[in-house]
Amino acid sequence: QKVAGTLQTLLGGYELYHYHSKLMMKEAEIGGAHLWHQDYGYWYQNECLTPDMGSVFMPVDKCTTQNSCLQVLAGSHKLGRVEHYHMGDQSGADPDRVRLAKEKCEHIYVEMEPGDALFFHSNVLHTSDQNKSQMRRWVLITSYNQARNCPGKKHHHADYHPLNILPNSALSECDKMDSTLPKDFMDPKDDHSARSLKK
Repeated sequence: QKVAGTLQTLLGGYELYHYHSKLMMKEAEIGGAHLWHQDYGYWYQNECLTPDMGSVFMPVDKCTTQNSCLQVLAGSHKLGRVEHYHMGDQSGADPDRVRLAKEKCEHIYVEMEPGDALFFHSNVLHTSDQNKSQMRRWVLITSYNQARNCPGKKHHHADYHPLNILPNSALSECDKMDSTLPKDFMDPKDDHSARSLKK
């Protein structure tokens, strides 16, 4: 309830389904930087018609400015979808639009403790720097889409499937450590969301 239920409320109360999850493993001293981007900048390429999607960012390790905590432009989700392009070996939001957004939106370094959670809309502009510290920065990110926004296009993320939102107590009461449901694990090289972006 705390995770999917909270995001469902924030996105207007419409039914959500699990879109995908990933463990972001920024290792000490070598973890790379990410360009400013919106998640919907990529998910739009998957034919999700609206940005009624979001993510929950949950630190496994402490996230500080030293080990490249997430940075967001507060309120930038209200700017709508920004064009995204290939830039070098990454893809990201139009730098001119990001510059304009920085003039209007507060730039926040989101320092967090393990067990904290940040809920954010798919149009929030966000980035992180290279981790030059001696502390690793691992984060679990789980993303959800509204059931009514499920794309018709088959792609590398999940189609709609009912999400059984459990009470918060279910985790501590559960005595089964193995899931009975099948899982797909995707190699990041197989993520096609950004491949159709302009260069």
